[in-house]
Amino acid sequence: MLAVGVGLSHAGTVRLADRLTAEGLIESRATATDGRVRSLHLTSAGQKASAAILAARDKVIEEGLSILNKDEMRILADIAERVLRGRLENLEHSYRICRLCCYEGCTNCPIDAELHERGQDRE
Repeated sequence: MLAVGVGLSHAGTVRLADRLTAEGLIESRATATDGRVRSLHLTSAGQKASAAILAARDKVIEEGLSILNKDEMRILADIAERVLRGRLENLEHSYRICRLCCYEGCTNCPIDAELHERGQDRE
């Protein structure tokens, strides 16, 4: 899933995971169901780095959209949802188009909703 999400080959993704592990940002764990499969988990340092990146991104977006009033924001949200849902190709593509960007606040994700309507829910 990581390779699909970041658009790298399998080998490139392995190198990326190795580098992130060496930097202490992620850890690799065996899965309970298949010993050949590893799952990647953020370390506390990785969680802090992720939070800082998302906060910086959110600040830029907030500054850019600050000129819009509430009605304009609602219109923009409706248009953005339609565009995202319309551009979604399949389950694999969902990991590229949706970055799972707001873990706590994204309670009504248009990508998840579109996948659900198609019967292709993400795990």
